[in-house]
Amino acid sequence: MRTLSIFFFACISSSVLGQINDTTRQIVQEALFEALNSVDSAFSSEPSVADGEIVSSQIANEESKKLQFTGDVLEVATQLLVQKYGVGILPAANQVLEELNAGETVARKKRSVDSDEEEGTEESADSFVAGLRQKRQSRGKRQGGGGRGGGGRGGSGGRSQEQDGRKKRNSGENTSGGPGSTEYSNPTSNQTCQGPPKSCSDPVHDRIRSITGYCNNRGKPTQANSVTSIRRLLGTTSYTDGLGTIRSKSVTGAALPSTRLISNKLHDEGSTPNFSPSVNHLHMQIGQFIAHDIIFMPSSTAKDGSSLNCTSCSSPTTVSTNCAPIPAPADDKYFKPVSSSEARCIRLTRALNGQSGFGVRTQIDQNSHYLDMSSVYGSSDCEARTVRSFSNGLLKTNTASGYVLPPQAPNDTNCQSKNPYYCFTAGDFRNCLHPGLLPLHVIFIKEHNRLAAKVKTAQPSWNDEQIYQFVRKIMIGQWQHIVYNEYLPKLLTDKYLTDFNLKTMKPGAGAFRGYDAGMDAALSGEFAAAAFRFGHSQSRQDFARQDAANKTIGAYDLGYNIFYSDQVYQKSLGGWETMLMGLIKTAAMTVDRYFSFPIRNQLFEIRGKNASGVDLIAVNIMRGRDVGLMPYVKYRSLVGLPAVNTWNDMSSTFSAANLAALKTVYADPADVDLYSGLVMETPLAGGQLGPTASWIIAEQFRALKTGDRFYYENQVTNTAAFTPDQIDAIRRVKLAKIFCENTDIITSINTDMFDLNSSQVACSSIPDLDLRLFF
Repeated sequence: MRTLSIFFFACISSSVLGQINDTTRQIVQEALFEALNSVDSAFSSEPSVADGEIVSSQIANEESKKLQFTGDVLEVATQLLVQKYGVGILPAANQVLEELNAGETVARKKRSVDSDEEEGTEESADSFVAGLRQKRQSRGKRQGGGGRGGGGRGGSGGRSQEQDGRKKRNSGENTSGGPGSTEYSNPTSNQTCQGPPKSCSDPVHDRIRSITGYCNNRGKPTQANSVTSIRRLLGTTSYTDGLGTIRSKSVTGAALPSTRLISNKLHDEGSTPNFSPSVNHLHMQIGQFIAHDIIFMPSSTAKDGSSLNCTSCSSPTTVSTNCAPIPAPADDKYFKPVSSSEARCIRLTRALNGQSGFGVRTQIDQNSHYLDMSSVYGSSDCEARTVRSFSNGLLKTNTASGYVLPPQAPNDTNCQSKNPYYCFTAGDFRNCLHPGLLPLHVIFIKEHNRLAAKVKTAQPSWNDEQIYQFVRKIMIGQWQHIVYNEYLPKLLTDKYLTDFNLKTMKPGAGAFRGYDAGMDAALSGEFAAAAFRFGHSQSRQDFARQDAANKTIGAYDLGYNIFYSDQVYQKSLGGWETMLMGLIKTAAMTVDRYFSFPIRNQLFEIRGKNASGVDLIAVNIMRGRDVGLMPYVKYRSLVGLPAVNTWNDMSSTFSAANLAALKTVYADPADVDLYSGLVMETPLAGGQLGPTASWIIAEQFRALKTGDRFYYENQVTNTAAFTPDQIDAIRRVKLAKIFCENTDIITSINTDMFDLNSSQVACSSIPDLDLRLFF
């Protein structure tokens, strides 16, 4: 042990002084080579999943897949280094890694010059592994063994046919001028996606919000971009080894309960659903639309890029270490044992590891983190191009059914509906996750096109790109206003809205001056993987349809319609418009610890195959463990709640019944998972959530507001902001008017869109956005 300590000290002592010696470099490179071999070998044995066999909502794109392979290599290399030398070697190892990355950057630039290719703006996600493979191969040749030539994720060392790396981002943004001044470029529909300007000082970043979020923060151009890491509120994780091993033990030393057992014991709604007396189902649906705008935490994939089959309880050892199946109790009424000798598990694939250095496993958000209507416009430029018509600034639509829908996606292998009931193409592929989402996608596509037509009439000389960017900017402004002015006030108490500066300003109050370039707008893991999943408690089993006379004309079952779109095509039942009316006119479930049957048993279930889906609540709890969220009690200090040493210390924020229920599942209050703790807190008066969930959500929306240079109320130097009159015009926008203008059956509507008991007002009496102020 003394010899190892002396050797370890010799390895890192120069690193402490800012120098890296050759011994340290050799140790780190050997660990990387061993990790690369391990990951190559492990992934080679992973089976693919046939299309339609497993339904998933968190499918990784090509760029995320490349990040995963790098992350998996670094995770294994970290484990190897820590096992041999302890965590103290990691700072030195990361310095070596910086050297290696810098060397690969120089080599890549040289290759770019030699081949006369355009250099990408950023490191491609797979360049590090590509360089590592080359080093391994060269070393093998020097040693006479020839080396291993590659393996990896579908050719991770090279470019895929789809060429879906960062080099393809920000198409159409390297232009001059802006709406109402000089023209944008007008790319043709088959133009390849191009990288953004290399510098955030380029004037284009003063005028246009990039699709990916790039250069929103000039000082940190990639902060809160699509395919970038989440942040952690407490700066630490619950991983058993401090690196990436999922927490599985109670503080007492016993095993933590299965999250399916927790779901069964704490979160089963039973035979008497609790409906909200005042909040309608639309609040749940808009909440999910917000989530799909800003949250997309992709799942790990198999070597060929397909979904991992983590159904078997043995899958962590037989399929992939990125499997984390959830054991179902032997007496489970829905997820019954496979046989008398084989237990059943609920599949769960770990969130994709996007770590970029030696250290802790890191999760990413595949969407832009900003509130920028990614659900409509996409979060990568190649994705954004798929929804554009490239004519007069319009988005693509499909009217073959007799009414406006998004374009069909006949090749969507995740879609369970088949010809003629294909799913759709939109900015977010989860648009058909269930039928209740589609009406909102249609509404906002139609609103964009409605405004684009008006702009074309008012400015006939403007080209497609100019109209598109002009309308997109207004649409995002309207969306942000709806979120902060209508949605959040129905969720959070006035105190949280005030303390976190979440209230919008009144017309005539001038611009918001709170932009903070030092604010990290990236999503927190606590928000994305726990707090903002509260909306699952609001979701009903039955989604009603209502006609123009407010008469219920049927309903569809959530559990029977996950990734099925046939309900949307039912023209005889009014199509998507009666579905939208049903959301407005029916109650949401009360936000509490209880969840509807489909949410707990049938998510992603294939029709006719019971137990082929998952328990979303068990998944939510397990996802918290997967991403390393700390137990619930650790977050109370953020809110100013007292520390917890005994169950009684929680009595001020939990009802006696909920506290008693927790005791039946958890051995100690320090074991309580964050998600269960959040939904079981007693809601605050005037809000739908308890104090800790309210704090986490308010903190995030503050970051999204004050950390967004393009936030609609802002006026920031060298940023093309709205004028005071334009800001006031958006402040007068109501979600109700957008619904009125883009439906045929709505002639009167709620004065408060999320109030179940709201008074009604004629659509004609609600003022429309005054576009004249924007020219």
